[in-house]
Amino acid sequence: MKDKGRSIAEVSVRGMIVKRLPRKLDVMEGENAVFCVETREAAEGTCWSRDGLQLRESLRTVLKSFGRTHLLVLVHVTRQDAGIISFTVGESQTSSQLRVKCVKRDPPSTPVAAEMSVAESNAALLAWCPAPDAHLRPPSRYLLERREAAEGEWVQCLATDLPSRVRVLGDSVPREADYCFRVCAANEHGRSSPVEFPGSVHLAPAARLERGLQDVRVRDGEDARFSLELSAVVNGTWFLDGTRLGEEEEACGRCSMRHRGMEHSLLIRGARVADSGAQVTFVSGEVRDSATLHVQGEQGARPGVLLREEQRGLSSGLPVLLECHVSPPGALVRWLKDGEAVPLDDVIAVQAEGCVRRLLLRSAGPLDTGMYTCDAGDDAVSFVVTVTEAPVRIVSSNEEAPHTYVAGQRVELWCQLSRPVALVRWYKDGEEVEADKSLVLEQEGPRHRLVLPCARPQDTGEFVCDASGDSVFYTVTVAGGSPRLSSNEELSRPAAPVRWYKDGEEVEADKSLVLEQEGPRHRLVLPCARPQDTGEFVCNTGDVLSPSTSRCQVGGDPEQGGADGAPATGSFPDWARGTGFSVVMKPVGAHPLGHPAQVLTWG
Repeated sequence: MKDKGRSIAEVSVRGMIVKRLPRKLDVMEGENAVFCVETREAAEGTCWSRDGLQLRESLRTVLKSFGRTHLLVLVHVTRQDAGIISFTVGESQTSSQLRVKCVKRDPPSTPVAAEMSVAESNAALLAWCPAPDAHLRPPSRYLLERREAAEGEWVQCLATDLPSRVRVLGDSVPREADYCFRVCAANEHGRSSPVEFPGSVHLAPAARLERGLQDVRVRDGEDARFSLELSAVVNGTWFLDGTRLGEEEEACGRCSMRHRGMEHSLLIRGARVADSGAQVTFVSGEVRDSATLHVQGEQGARPGVLLREEQRGLSSGLPVLLECHVSPPGALVRWLKDGEAVPLDDVIAVQAEGCVRRLLLRSAGPLDTGMYTCDAGDDAVSFVVTVTEAPVRIVSSNEEAPHTYVAGQRVELWCQLSRPVALVRWYKDGEEVEADKSLVLEQEGPRHRLVLPCARPQDTGEFVCDASGDSVFYTVTVAGGSPRLSSNEELSRPAAPVRWYKDGEEVEADKSLVLEQEGPRHRLVLPCARPQDTGEFVCNTGDVLSPSTSRCQVGGDPEQGGADGAPATGSFPDWARGTGFSVVMKPVGAHPLGHPAQVLTWG
């Protein structure tokens, strides 16, 4: 303006947002933060964001709109949820700063009044009380720890939800020792300082004998060592002829005891003949075990003393050598088996070489199993020999051959084992089969067979030969239908009487032989031919004789014999067809014997 005057005006722009967000919002950690915006009218296309990133609906983020009211709820906020929360609709926007205040997290206070009672043997009774301010910082559990009094680290041994009396038994510790205990309170924010129970308690786990003492045989002046193994690490006491070791005996240096883990051992240095027969005993709690010390004098003092015993186990067919040492070298021994003298033959032999005595089984079998003893008069040693049969194996079979058959054919499945005497089971589709008229089980030495004399469609399936764990599998398929062997005769008039003969004898209809007639055509049908059906069949009508010679081989080649175009002669050549193949015979000419009957040929 010319007079350089100024004018000021306020401009108010009305947007979509009527109720805006607060400038800032303070929320305690773990609480819900709620933001509410109200628009001038119901609007779509609203957007909530935090620090410029759009918020989407989730388990901890709830977005709702009710007409003109729009809500954002952040569930159980954490420090990571703090930031600038913005609401945008169209070109209007409102923001708020979310501040999350952290809750002070303090672990519980130390328990008080810790006491330990050791009145009960091999047990400790522990008691304590919660801290006076436990209601302000409540503990969620109490942790009990232990350690050996002499040395070692603290190890947690118990956790309980409530302060109470706890009974600690000797079976809960790994080894025998004096133990100290302490307890502390804990919650999700940490654990208190521990308070130690006054004093210590001697605890020992219950042990059982895992490997006992064995008698020891030594020569005069040699060291004798006894040892055993327990199931837990505990202390024990050794006795020699009732005298506790570790006092007088240890002082003279003859005996030394060692305890390493669960093994206890006693070494007697320089055993003397006078010590022979001494009883060594070990005692630990309820465990008590004893053994005897045998001391051999100079050569010749006790002839025939044996120094070693062994146990042997092997498979059938292998040689077995039993050996022991005697003193003096000329000592005589006897070999016994189960208390009886061992017979010497081509299989069993004995040997003597210096101080060594041997018994040799050149090829051991299951019958050689037993206890063998080398008896030297005033002493003996025994050997337990166990001979087991080698597992049976299937060495060959017709598993790989094709097993596709036509109903009525003979099916043969076989397998050969590694030895003749073995238990064999046959299965079909997982179920064990049993022999009957339609299924035959055979054995010739090591060869086993399953035979179906006349296969049927229901015989189709998987057959298994199982021989003590070794098996072979056969997939058998039998084609459907009911093939049969038949002979047809067609006469000049339907009413003519007909008789059928086999090898000169008249046949009668039954299950295995069917006589049929259709007008002038007469049939003899063998539904399932068998080897015993081989022979000459004759159709006789009084003045008409029609012989036909048929020879059946069960399981034969169906392509042999009976083909179209067979020569029109007075009789038919022998034929061999697979059991169950259908054969039809037709009249073609005069009978060679001069009968006015028709002669048959294959059709």
